[in-house]
Amino acid sequence: MGTTTQKGELLVTPKQLSQYKEEGYTLVRDLIPPAELEPLRRQMLAFEAGERGDWPEKQFHTMDAVRDAKGARMIGGVQLPAKHSEDFRKVADSPRLQAAMVQILGGPVVRYTDQCAVKSHLVKSPQGSCTFFHQDTSYWELDPELGCNCWIPFQDVDRDAIALAIMPRSHEGWKLIEHERYFDDPAPFSGDGKEPFQRRRIPFDTIDFSKEVLVPMRAGDGLFFTNYTWHRSEKNKTGRTMMYYAIAYNRADKKPREKK
Repeated sequence: MGTTTQKGELLVTPKQLSQYKEEGYTLVRDLIPPAELEPLRRQMLAFEAGERGDWPEKQFHTMDAVRDAKGARMIGGVQLPAKHSEDFRKVADSPRLQAAMVQILGGPVVRYTDQCAVKSHLVKSPQGSCTFFHQDTSYWELDPELGCNCWIPFQDVDRDAIALAIMPRSHEGWKLIEHERYFDDPAPFSGDGKEPFQRRRIPFDTIDFSKEVLVPMRAGDGLFFTNYTWHRSEKNKTGRTMMYYAIAYNRADKKPREKK
């Protein structure tokens, strides 16, 4: 059987669980009702417009090259939003999400981290808010099989509309590939930092892009993948602001290494 909620709803089927174990990812449809994402969407649009409320500046990722309506660096993402907002916490700690994580990780789970990102229509750079192939454990330092990320879009996503591409079976052997560091365009800043920070990516010359799988999704679907699975995101060419919520869990009975 798959994992069920208290109402007996089947969330992760044996076929999906097998795909996760063999290919490093699986898609669970209708994980979070879109209505539960609506307060989050409104908050992220307010951030895009420069309305920050009482949120701590240190939680924001901002872009110096793109300015909001108030002339400040535009917010491109928020780290640990569930720590500050009950609306975000309801989604990050959703019983449906937790039930799926218990099945996928094979034991008790605890939320490890969360981040919400805006892919604004105002970003016109060639990179276009896309990200490049990377493994989350290059940032998180979680041991093999202990961590799982769930990526949830707020709108339908596809090619040219921020969808994720996955490299199937890239988690096999649980090997951390050597990543190179690079600056996004536009470059992101953390909090009120004076210098942009560098992201990490797998060098292009080590990637066979013919093997990647682009995953179209509907709003509220959940794409689960291991902390070693290679993944990247598409540009936002829709002319509309797009956004997603990424929530990571790890096994509660096994202590993770400290994040770098």
